[in-house]
Amino acid sequence: MTKLSRNARRGNRLRTRLACVTALTGLVAMDLASAAELSGTVTGANGKPAAGVRVVAPDLLRSATTGPDGAFRFQNIPDGEVALQISGFGTKAVYQRVAVPKDGTGTVSLTLSPNTEIARAAALNAEPKPEHLAQKQTYLQSIRPVSGAKPNIIVILFDDLGAGDLSSYGNKLIKTPNIDSLADRGTKLDQFYSASPVCTPSRAALLSGRYPTRAHAANHVYFPTGHPVSLIRRSQGWANALPQDEILLPEVLTRAGYTTGAFGKWHLGDTEGHLPNDFGFQQYFGILYSNDMAPETLWRNKTVDTPGDKTDQATLTERITDEAVSFITDNAKKPFFAYVPYTAPHVPHHPNPKHKGVSEGGTYGDVIEDLDTNVGRILQTVKAQGIEDNTIIVILSDNGGDTGGSVGDLRGRKGETYEGGQRVPALIYWPGVTKPQTVSEEMAMNIDLFPSILTALNIPLPKDREVDGKDIRGLLKGEQTPHQYLYYVTTWTGKYEAIRDRGYKFRDPVDNTSPLQPGGASTYGIKPSLTRLDVDNESIDVTAKHPDVRARLEAALKQKRDEAAGNPRGWREVR
Repeated sequence: MTKLSRNARRGNRLRTRLACVTALTGLVAMDLASAAELSGTVTGANGKPAAGVRVVAPDLLRSATTGPDGAFRFQNIPDGEVALQISGFGTKAVYQRVAVPKDGTGTVSLTLSPNTEIARAAALNAEPKPEHLAQKQTYLQSIRPVSGAKPNIIVILFDDLGAGDLSSYGNKLIKTPNIDSLADRGTKLDQFYSASPVCTPSRAALLSGRYPTRAHAANHVYFPTGHPVSLIRRSQGWANALPQDEILLPEVLTRAGYTTGAFGKWHLGDTEGHLPNDFGFQQYFGILYSNDMAPETLWRNKTVDTPGDKTDQATLTERITDEAVSFITDNAKKPFFAYVPYTAPHVPHHPNPKHKGVSEGGTYGDVIEDLDTNVGRILQTVKAQGIEDNTIIVILSDNGGDTGGSVGDLRGRKGETYEGGQRVPALIYWPGVTKPQTVSEEMAMNIDLFPSILTALNIPLPKDREVDGKDIRGLLKGEQTPHQYLYYVTTWTGKYEAIRDRGYKFRDPVDNTSPLQPGGASTYGIKPSLTRLDVDNESIDVTAKHPDVRARLEAALKQKRDEAAGNPRGWREVR
């Protein structure tokens, strides 16, 4: 081809492009000349203006939100019929076409009505029935009081504390000397995980030693009975309380001769048969849900202690600690298990007046430093009672940090299966096992506490079900992890989305659609990837360099998914 012909072709392409631009310019000018508007109001099911309602014009890829007066407005739109759509929480979806005049303004009044379809769908589903209740009872009845050494056990659980929120984990603004003191006395775990990026599934896993998928607990979080979201959960066929056939740590320890108490947030159900006292806790004081779920009623066992409208969240951490300290003091001369799941630093943040405005980390820092002060009270009580050398103390978080906190240099946050969503601070002091100032880079998960404690007490694990956790006492001494793999579970759909071994992580994105957002979140550009956790924060896909590792992890993840599909609850046949 000659240079002249190439130039001629380039010239033709240029003239074609210029013609297209000219045509588009004319269309834009025509559209601007005939631009119209559409305004309207939305009235709620209660007959009052509906504020904060999202009105969508899907064909125009436009949306507007109603103001306090229920009004909305679309400007610079073409004339003709415009389709509008409203899908509000608790109301029926509205679909309407509105005529918009040329060079004018179209108007419309829309009225919302209650959505009764969710309640009808919920009525079709019941709470899942227990499948292994008889096996559970047989197992518990087989347990006898432990002979020999019986260490006390204290598990302190924070709500939404991020991997970078403690000064021992690198935070320069927030000071946590009391919590950090446990790192000086025991083992600091730098690769410790919650079994889910949200709280209900993580708590179920912590107390049962099993992935939350096995307990009908992996689909987001439980809501108070009667709350609209509890109906949505039921309409999806999801549980809203932990199945009664799950075996929890306090049930086993009670049979083994321990006095058990829980002080703080439960979040595993609020109906009879699913309360803390029903799952082995002999004493309970706290709130049954997150501190953002009204009413924030405080319960003492199964009786209301403080009505929700009287609960002062600013002093809630202090009140929880008061109860825990009293329990430890009263039971110092016999083996006890104290579970202290604080409600903080979950939103909303209410600093105790004693610590308000103190932290360099602002309001969030005030809340965490108040937690640190109260953890110090628990540690001081243990010391004052002379039981330090016979008390296991565990401090950890239920999931990764929320938007107000720090996940350090990790990718992702609460609600995500990236490291920031599930890697959490963990400090363990175990007399006779841990050594002072030990730091472990080996992977472990909250499911490991159940088998570690039972094995240490020579209590056999239940044989009728898979226990996913491992005995990590060797890891706490400085040995390698007993896990070949750890798995990550999605927030809403409860599916296995990722897997890691000692050095690599394979993430294979799956559907994680929330029923509150049926359209789902965009996964544009998110592809299966292999990353190195020792030198990267899940940014670089190293599949091309390590295809064999990718293939191995991908196969193991598939196997886990297949097992979950074939045996969701993880039952074993006992012969």
